Amino acid sequence: MASPDDEVMVIEDEPEARTYLVKILELEGFKVVAYGNGADALAALKSQNDLPCLIVLDMRMPVMDGPRFRAALLADARLSVIPVVVVTGFDPSAAAKLSAIRIFRKPIDIDAFLGTVRENC
Repeated sequence: MASPDDEVMVIEDEPEARTYLVKILELEGFKVVAYGNGADALAALKSQNDLPCLIVLDMRMPVMDGPRFRAALLADARLSVIPVVVVTGFDPSAAAKLSAIRIFRKPIDIDAFLGTVRENC
């Protein structure tokens, strides 16, 4: 089980997918914050002192998509150290350019996904 201080950030625009990811992470004991686009998530990260142990990032979203969010994260020395896991329903080859620690294609392998989260939190 996760420590109560282990916070995971989920950035996913599709409400059903976001709810699903949040629920499985919470069942494992993680504290979860979720956003529907990269812009809202980036603003939250820049305004808080404590950073999440991991970010789960969707690729295609309105306002700020996964690649633009990841570029902004990597450009910020404080935020660039947060491990990112990409979850995508599309061709994962585009996600390979994001320097993510792991890429999961939807529907995701829950055991492998949770194992990756546990390894980094």
